[in-house]
Amino acid sequence: MPMSDAELDAFLAQPLIAVISTVDAKGRPRSAPVWFHWADGAAYVFTGRTSVKWRNIERNPRVSLCVDTREPPYSAVVIDGEVEPSDRPQYDLVRAMAVSYYGEERGVAFAEDYRDNAGSVAFRIVPKHITSWDYRDEG
Repeated sequence: MPMSDAELDAFLAQPLIAVISTVDAKGRPRSAPVWFHWADGAAYVFTGRTSVKWRNIERNPRVSLCVDTREPPYSAVVIDGEVEPSDRPQYDLVRAMAVSYYGEERGVAFAEDYRDNAGSVAFRIVPKHITSWDYRDEG
C-alpha cells in the first residue's frame, strides 16, 4: 500500500541507510549506500568529489534513491529525480546527518572532518517521481 505524504515524511525522517543509483560513463547502473537527510521535499546527500557516484552525477544528474527497511513489516521509498547543488552549508548538513546516525557526541566529532572540506560535496535530490510501499497494515 502506498504511503500518505505524512507517512512518507515520517518514514524518510528515520536514520536509514539509502542506496543511490547513478549511471556510469558506459551507461551501466552503479549503486552505493549513503546517508541522507530528508527536508523540504528533497533528499540531501554528501560524497567525495572523486567518488564514482559524484563523477557519474556530474555527467548525468538523474539518480534514484532507495530507502527501505530490512525486517518485517517491510516498507520502502524509491525517489527518482535530479541532483541539484545543496542550498545548505555542507558542514551543517553533515553534522545533522552524523548526529542522526551516530548520536550527539560521535556525530559532532565525525562532522568536524567536513568543516571547510573542499574534497567533498553536498547535493540534493529533487524528486520527479516517488514510489512507496508500506506493508504494516497488510494482513
